[in-house]
Amino acid sequence: MTTDRYRQARDRGADFLLQHLHADGSFGNPEKGVTEYYKVPSAFLVSGHSRSAGRLLDWIRRHGLRDNGDFGPRPAAATDTYYYTYYNAWVIKAAHRMGQFDLSQRGMDFLMGFWDAASGGFYSSPTQRTPETKQDLWVVAGSGWSALYTGRMDVARHVGHWMNRLLDAQPNYPEVLYSVSSAATGLITEVLDGDDFRYVLSRDESRDQSFYHPGIAAGFLARLYQATGEDQWLGLARQYLRFAEHVGAYHFRLLRAGKVGWAAAVLYTLTGEAKYRNMAIRVGDELVAQQTAEGYWNWPAEDGSLEANNDITAEMVVWLDEIHQAIG
Repeated sequence: MTTDRYRQARDRGADFLLQHLHADGSFGNPEKGVTEYYKVPSAFLVSGHSRSAGRLLDWIRRHGLRDNGDFGPRPAAATDTYYYTYYNAWVIKAAHRMGQFDLSQRGMDFLMGFWDAASGGFYSSPTQRTPETKQDLWVVAGSGWSALYTGRMDVARHVGHWMNRLLDAQPNYPEVLYSVSSAATGLITEVLDGDDFRYVLSRDESRDQSFYHPGIAAGFLARLYQATGEDQWLGLARQYLRFAEHVGAYHFRLLRAGKVGWAAAVLYTLTGEAKYRNMAIRVGDELVAQQTAEGYWNWPAEDGSLEANNDITAEMVVWLDEIHQAIG
């Protein structure tokens, strides 16, 4: 059965990750800090290794939780980055699912320092809080996850309204999705600093793109609908996933499609529509096909070579579990 393929691939990935859990509860390469472990508690949890997830979360409590609710250690490369909060969001979500509320609530308190109450979004900067400070779709969505899991429903709804305004402002959707805005500019339709990967996603199949944007937005909105019962969020989730209905095989071969598979799986559960089931299967089959015999997924290293990557392996384990839950 298809579901067995996804479950088996999920478990192979988790088994690979378990090899990197140390006796003291730490994980992987300690020099990478939070950027190495942030997705792993979720991967352990969804694959049935709750004790291992708990050991890692306890290590984070003792060695990674800072007095202000931030998570570390944080290597220099992840200190001044526009997706600073994305690492935190994964830890908060896993800790809350595990009932380790000291980690999740203190972690969310820290993230609230990034919230822009006027727009409803979250700032994409560790330090800047001005009208010019950018707010990125996937960064806002990750923080919205955290708000949803920790019961900050007013904040989660504001994130939903922010996503609605972002979509309404699109000049050529679903052919193109612009993913960054600011209070000063509104939707940013100019690619800045040559970084088209950050600012725009299109049907163009000639380059690697941020195909996770429609997935993380639709997935968050579908969960917001589940939490509130408010139909507007389900409708908006469907609108965001429209982008994925209009792209070809190239995008679905990207590991960045994992979030699209998650969103499609949730929408299939909620609507029963075959197009979402087919999309989830399409992503799931690509993830299975790209998994190595050892259980990990490769990711390009700095020198361009492919190497085993704990970060991407943990994430694919989580998305395969979501697809496994929904498709049967």
